[in-house]
Amino acid sequence: MTVLFHVTLMTMLRHFEGVLLALAEKGHRVRVALHNRRPDLVPPATLTGHPAISFVRAPPRRGDAWGHPIHEMRALRDYLRYLDSRYDHAPKLRTRALRKMVAALTHEHHSHIAMHCPHCNERMVDDQVGRMLLAFRKEGRRNLAAMLELMESTIPSDADIDAFIRTEAPDVVLVTPLINFGSYQADFVKSAQALNIPVGFPVFSWDNLTNKGLIHVVPDRVFVWNSRQRYEAVKMHGVPAERVVVTGAPRFDDFFRMQPKQSREAFCTAAGLDPAKPIVTYLCSSEFVAQREVDFVGRWISDLRADPALRDCGVLIRPHPREQKQWRSFTPPPGVAVVFPLALNADQTLFDTLVQSAAVVGLNTSAQLEAGIVGRPVFTILAPAEVAEGQQGTIHFEYLLKEKGGFVEVAPDFQTHRRQLAAALRGEYDAAGIRTFIESFVRPRGLSHPATPFLVSAIEELARTRRPELHDAVRV
Repeated sequence: MTVLFHVTLMTMLRHFEGVLLALAEKGHRVRVALHNRRPDLVPPATLTGHPAISFVRAPPRRGDAWGHPIHEMRALRDYLRYLDSRYDHAPKLRTRALRKMVAALTHEHHSHIAMHCPHCNERMVDDQVGRMLLAFRKEGRRNLAAMLELMESTIPSDADIDAFIRTEAPDVVLVTPLINFGSYQADFVKSAQALNIPVGFPVFSWDNLTNKGLIHVVPDRVFVWNSRQRYEAVKMHGVPAERVVVTGAPRFDDFFRMQPKQSREAFCTAAGLDPAKPIVTYLCSSEFVAQREVDFVGRWISDLRADPALRDCGVLIRPHPREQKQWRSFTPPPGVAVVFPLALNADQTLFDTLVQSAAVVGLNTSAQLEAGIVGRPVFTILAPAEVAEGQQGTIHFEYLLKEKGGFVEVAPDFQTHRRQLAAALRGEYDAAGIRTFIESFVRPRGLSHPATPFLVSAIEELARTRRPELHDAVRV
């Protein structure tokens, strides 16, 4: 079997490295397709060193007259989804979608819009302008979205992308992340289906189905982590339920297998912390969630030290892999250390940090899931919008909260937060509840069963849905 795996960036492979290796080890041929091989982004060595895995340059976008107009149309359709009432409390997501739409409509020349109110002449920007579409009746917005969806269905596949896929002659096509705003990847789904080649979409991350664009062309299969993502695919993207397969999250399989590389004494000595004292780790979020998190963390540390039960504990700060620059000039106070990540994905430094921690704190980051995997209690505090607008202003934030069925304990203020942390350091937390959530969210097939084999089997099954006569016709 030949698998054509299309990604938009080389870094996207980090969540599927084990899946591609497993496919190759089973004797399948894997072709990784990208439109641009940036020299500063290299593929994992395990992939480049495998004889059954190779890389190919794919067309960057359609080559016909629909090349840019279809991008504009999809960006507009993506924005319309954010006018739904479920995003009323997510202004940051709505504004980002608007800016992406503006960029598409102006050929990437602008990402902001501004105008003056015709009545009071007050200047309005971005989301204020975009929300003017809300003045249209809900039925009108729904009709506009339906019209764009109908237009999408009538636009044929692109000849250049058809030719590319025909030359590759795959038995199955996979695309991810697919839900970028105005996604050009939808045309690879469209072309694969035009050539009668089964096409699947393995969801890239835990938040993608709620905070990015739409699935504009529905693949034959959508591979999701859990029942919650299944619901999102069906209800938010219109994917028929029979096309959605729950496999678990393969990206965490390596993390489940990790073991500590250092003793506690060696770890604490390297970090400059006292091994006899408990450690609280702060996991930083992306810039989209908190732009200047270093300021918030400084205040958090000061407030922590105001509690006698937390005054002497060690504090570890782990910057977000993409937001390390602001921490390079940070001078940690006594009893505080910064541990920098070595990779975009969870690495050994994260595992060792979490294992040595008694409790973990974060605003809104996927690393909270890794903390749950190693069984650590996780806490968050509601930050003001000017500090972390991307915390409460997202839908997926609530997924992890204990009050919503998750495992993360949330505090409305620092006083409550300190009380929760002090209890955790005494060992007072729901370890069973953490395991239950992690199993349902990351490994719904069973906590002891890796997700990678389930996704590999689902891909093989998808490839078998292709009729032999069509397979031969494409190879001609």
